[in-house]
Amino acid sequence: MQYGMTLSPKMTWNMGAVLKNLELRGSTMGSRKEFADMVQFAREKKVKPVISRVVSGIDDLEQLETLWQDMKAGRQFGKLCVEISKETGPSKL
Repeated sequence: MQYGMTLSPKMTWNMGAVLKNLELRGSTMGSRKEFADMVQFAREKKVKPVISRVVSGIDDLEQLETLWQDMKAGRQFGKLCVEISKETGPSKL
């Protein structure tokens, strides 16, 4: 996998990937205004993501590993989430 172009607009693509016939597809994240518009739309329309499963905390490595296993096996339908701490108020984003 290749994420973003945080270092430069050039991304390396090695011969191993070519020999495996891998595909690379790009997408953009959009502007800050587009993100704000999307958040506002989700609030107004009360859009909620489908959540497949939530693991609480980051200390239980075995539980965290089960999320990866679900993803690798394609068992989830929706988001696989890690709850860092209980929500105490509205999001700061």
